[in-house]
Amino acid sequence: MTSTLRIQHRTNIHYDGPVSHSFDEVRMTPLYSESQLIRRTAISVTPQPWQYSYVDYWGTQVTSFEIHEPHQRLTITADSTLDVVKLPHLDSGMTLPQVGAGHDRWYEYVLNSPVTDPGEDLRERTRELVDDTMTINRIGHTVSEMIHDQVHYVPGSTRVDTTAQQAWKARSGVCQDIAHLVIGCLRSLGIPTRYVSGYVLPRNEAEPGEPVDAQTHAWVQWWDGAWTGFDPTNLVDSGESHARVGTGREYADVAPFKGVFTGAGGTSTYEASVVMRRLG
Repeated sequence: MTSTLRIQHRTNIHYDGPVSHSFDEVRMTPLYSESQLIRRTAISVTPQPWQYSYVDYWGTQVTSFEIHEPHQRLTITADSTLDVVKLPHLDSGMTLPQVGAGHDRWYEYVLNSPVTDPGEDLRERTRELVDDTMTINRIGHTVSEMIHDQVHYVPGSTRVDTTAQQAWKARSGVCQDIAHLVIGCLRSLGIPTRYVSGYVLPRNEAEPGEPVDAQTHAWVQWWDGAWTGFDPTNLVDSGESHARVGTGREYADVAPFKGVFTGAGGTSTYEASVVMRRLG
């Protein structure tokens, strides 16, 4: 099945005083891939910046810009239209004893970081859930279900720098934390797993063209001979409602916005909104 999605992502940054220089980069452009055909994409910035784009180490499109004039507000609008195809999610039959053959190729997605390290308690729980006869795909679903059952989705309960262990201790978080927890658990078993940043249409029943309030979203992909996408927050395979922007080891590799500034504005406030439409 194929969906045509339009995504409008607006970000407003307000500074508490005039800023003389700001240096920023955004990762808000959907990725061209076998499951995504990009029809149109544009990023506009106010005030008018010096701007350029490049593809980073992880394969994500980055728009970088600089503003060298006094400003107290920065507005970024990303507007994209794309076709998303739901590819079949096939179980390759690969098991834990076999997955190690991919470690040299995907070693960056096998090693846990301080952000994704699940801690000993969760590592032990994960080991108790699986055995060597289970396929990687089945393990991925089983671990995702465990995290989904144990960790409550609570908007605003964590920050972008919250670690997997902190979210597990609180038993609450957002999609970013749930993805980090699943990633940490699967990597602890030696399964290459990566973080996916993008958007998801929250209401599949929306009429064509109907605007739907959405937000940036995170899910995971594990390696079982190919990258298999799964959304542990919603317990669904990634499909025609998911628009992928990029992949990395963790949130920081694919953060939608990063920036620094100089000038009188000592602090800033950040507001973001996402509106999605299914066009067909």
